[in-house]
Amino acid sequence: MYDFSQKVVLVTGASQGLGAGMAKAFAERGALVMLCSRSEEKLKKVTDSIVSQGGKAAYCVCDITDDQMVDAMIAKTEEMFGFVDILINNAALHTSLPVVDTTKPLWDKQIGTNLTGTFLCTRAVLPSMIKRKGGKILNISSSAAKHFFPGFGAYAASKGGIVSFTHTLSEEVKQHNINVNAIYLGMTNTEYTQQRMADDKAVTIPLDQMMQIEDVLPVIMFLTSDDARTIMGAAIDVFGKKS
Repeated sequence: MYDFSQKVVLVTGASQGLGAGMAKAFAERGALVMLCSRSEEKLKKVTDSIVSQGGKAAYCVCDITDDQMVDAMIAKTEEMFGFVDILINNAALHTSLPVVDTTKPLWDKQIGTNLTGTFLCTRAVLPSMIKRKGGKILNISSSAAKHFFPGFGAYAASKGGIVSFTHTLSEEVKQHNINVNAIYLGMTNTEYTQQRMADDKAVTIPLDQMMQIEDVLPVIMFLTSDDARTIMGAAIDVFGKKS
């Protein structure tokens, strides 16, 4: 079991699903966790659950497409816990529509949340990581960035952009002992996936044949641990056997 004692971990999209699972897993391993999302009610519920189990966690309501809110979130994290050691860019938005039916606001919303949000959160933590000569950034991309499906134009573009951003950023900061990696995440049984399936009847994979959150967590724990210190600029397939 990996030890994250006293490491400060910031997880975006942490109010439910994989983000909440990551926050709990890091807290169980001794980390000081800041949970970020736009939903205060859900954030509070997850945070309270972590604290009730003896973990150390707090939350910050943040729209990661807003650079001022992101900067305020980093400032709050540093005030409460110290500098961010590990950033997980997990927040995501998906709308399935053919390109011809995708309006500019819908395009902007997905690119803004998935790609621009990743950029803004990353940019905000980098100065302190560079100064302290260390840190880990893990970006959650999607299998949709390399296996293509009708209706995924904006989503695939945003998730593909995350991988290119990961590769480039890693080259910029690896000399500062900062690990920047990504995972191509396959279909995972989360609340968000369940809602997508309810809205999009084209998704027919049974929930019990998808990856479960507990299947994904070991990969995330490894890539953000000291054992993965030599892995820089990687984008790793995490599709599961059945998804």
